[in-house]
Amino acid sequence: MHAITASALTKRYGRTAAVDAVSFAVTPGEIVGFLGPNGAGKTTTLRMLAGLIRPSSGEGRVLGSRVPGPGLREVGTMIEEPSFYPYMTGRDNLRHAALLHGGVEAARIDELLEFVKMDDAARKRVKAYSQGMRQRLALARALLWRPKVLLLDEPTNGLDPVGIAEIRENLRAVAKGGVTILVSSHILGEIEKLVDRILAIEKGRLVFDGPLDRLVARLDASAVRYALRATDGPALLDALRGLGLQPELAGDDGALVDVDLERADDLVRELVHAGVTVTEARRHEDDLEDAYLRLVQADARPS
Repeated sequence: MHAITASALTKRYGRTAAVDAVSFAVTPGEIVGFLGPNGAGKTTTLRMLAGLIRPSSGEGRVLGSRVPGPGLREVGTMIEEPSFYPYMTGRDNLRHAALLHGGVEAARIDELLEFVKMDDAARKRVKAYSQGMRQRLALARALLWRPKVLLLDEPTNGLDPVGIAEIRENLRAVAKGGVTILVSSHILGEIEKLVDRILAIEKGRLVFDGPLDRLVARLDASAVRYALRATDGPALLDALRGLGLQPELAGDDGALVDVDLERADDLVRELVHAGVTVTEARRHEDDLEDAYLRLVQADARPS
């Protein structure tokens, strides 16, 4: 049984499809990154899976139960801006959430406040919290009833680098306990450090579903990306365009360019023949941000 399943999940507002026939499945214990620019459909998808809005068509399932349904009692969520009672303390907000859900022991609240490093601020009213403190409290609330599934929307918003690293370690610790985590973020470097699998969404459609290393490596195995430098940068760009390529500027004297695999070995020779003095030619290794941006720009849909 999958922990999370989306089957042709669709949400329309009038004629506009905010989410368009998105399908994927997440196995128990996985941490899956959900990537996409603002407006791509990440939050809408998470809201449908959490039972906060109904799909126009298709369905979501959590722990085998159709959403909305009993499986949602096993789900913890952080979706959009965390909402708390501002004149209550952090601890009292968690107590209130525990009472609404039921079945949460009192000691669990203190345990989680310590876990997210909010025990010293637990007696302060939430209205005095920073954005980062609210995010930590929201994670504690999502974990109150020991959920089997976490749906997290930008959980590190407002956190400094130390706080981001701490939340990352928190999520790893939770996942080791068998919790399934679907986490959206625009901080690609953080996703790269946390997950092994990526779902990427663009304009409401799923454009990638696969291992992180496959996205980072090369989306198109028939091409190679080269980083080139020459004594004359503008001449290098002109020569590459003259060879029918589409280079990207990389510094004053450099370029990044995708070349068909069978042509790659001859690229430097072709440039020299065009009168360009090449000072450096090496294969360029993408990081997650490079690969994701190229995926979206190309509107690729790998199988």
